[in-house]
Amino acid sequence: MTRSLLVLSAISLAAFMLALAVGSVTIAPSELWAVIQGEGSKLHHTLLMELRLPRTLAAFATGGLLAVAGALMQVLLRNPLADPYVLGLSGGAAVGALLAMLTGMGALLISGSAFAGAMLAMVLVFGLAHGTGSWTASRLLLTGVVVAAGWGAVITLMLAITPSY
Repeated sequence: MTRSLLVLSAISLAAFMLALAVGSVTIAPSELWAVIQGEGSKLHHTLLMELRLPRTLAAFATGGLLAVAGALMQVLLRNPLADPYVLGLSGGAAVGALLAMLTGMGALLISGSAFAGAMLAMVLVFGLAHGTGSWTASRLLLTGVVVAAGWGAVITLMLAITPSY
């Protein structure tokens, strides 16, 4: 167990450093180390600290949060294959984002609309799955699959009625 964690930590550190070093301008490992220590050229410092480091940290944080969300989904549904598509959350987010795009909203509102669509899908799935009894994993799964299919139909309808240029 400890060996596995050490190997995974080393791979993560290597991926982190590779993400910092590789791009439109490749930075040598020695220059990367110099910038980390506070030395090195101003151009490389700006490139690393203001552009690549925030993007790399955001990518690692996003990956970690997606892993936590997947683990929570699997625990909730007691199914090792569970994912956001099963409960229709991704379909709801897609409908929200597509609706925002079709109405000409800005980029920030598209993300917010996708979040609102996912929340609507979650409320819909849990509300329909509750029914007269309590929630069970099988009811949530079946309701989620039906809601996901419904979102797919809504997306197809929205794209069919949208004029193409």
